[in-house]
Amino acid sequence: MNSEEINHFPVLKEEIVRIVKEKSSDKGKVVFIDCTLGLGGHSAAIIPVLFGKLSRVFLIDKDRESLEIAANFLKQNISFGDRIKVDFVNTLFGQFFENFPNVGEDEFLIVLADLGISYYQLKYGVGFGFTKESFLDMRYDKEGDITAFDVINYFDYEQLVDIFFRVFENIGFAKKLASVIVEERKRKEIRTTFDLNKTVSKYVSAKILKDTLQKLYLSLRIYVNRELEELEKLLNFFKKVPNRFLLLIISYHSLEGKIIKRFYKELATSVKVKKIKPSKEEILANKPSRSAILWVIEK
Repeated sequence: MNSEEINHFPVLKEEIVRIVKEKSSDKGKVVFIDCTLGLGGHSAAIIPVLFGKLSRVFLIDKDRESLEIAANFLKQNISFGDRIKVDFVNTLFGQFFENFPNVGEDEFLIVLADLGISYYQLKYGVGFGFTKESFLDMRYDKEGDITAFDVINYFDYEQLVDIFFRVFENIGFAKKLASVIVEERKRKEIRTTFDLNKTVSKYVSAKILKDTLQKLYLSLRIYVNRELEELEKLLNFFKKVPNRFLLLIISYHSLEGKIIKRFYKELATSVKVKKIKPSKEEILANKPSRSAILWVIEK
């Protein structure tokens, strides 16, 4: 994977760099945390802006292979020097914040979390997209216990309804999908993405098939990777941290947005909040960015 691929895809990169530069200008020591390192594109742009202020850098990703690629890329392209301690951390970011390392209360925390699926996962991951055939995996962390295959083939009807309803927000449709899958797997295993697509297409009209598959795959991905639970853990940390902070979260769907809104409403007047959407130019150049919202939350 080359540097052009790494640098082309970070969503809202220019806006994020501008905000980081502006908000850190009057700060002393800064701790920078990238919760979703991916291939390192965001961090490669942010870290140089913070030189002279950085005391600690934590670069986190739950996908070990992606983390190794990003680490090599960043080490080749950024001179961290001896004064900045950089940690590449292979874990879920929610777990990281449950066991947050000691930092001084006077240090300003700058935290980035891009909640979307990474370019690396879309290109090299297994089971994430319905347009190519692969095993129904969907795990970011290949050491994770549950795959989408397990969910589809072994979870009971009620469990499936709960998982689907979270995204579809239509209990009748969630029940229909669950019934269809339970009946089909009695006949044979639903092993691949195309097996699942074929099962759904038998009972869903062509007019709404693409939208149905997009939501179905999203619901499975969210469940397998505990995405909403991880976001909750991150935000719970910032409800109680004494440090001043700049929290930059890129969300892609309403479930994430609802959790973020609930968080900053709980903190009320203690935080400032701003929402930024991609420009038309960025959306044309990078279609996955069209549903992105950057939440800028400052304390």
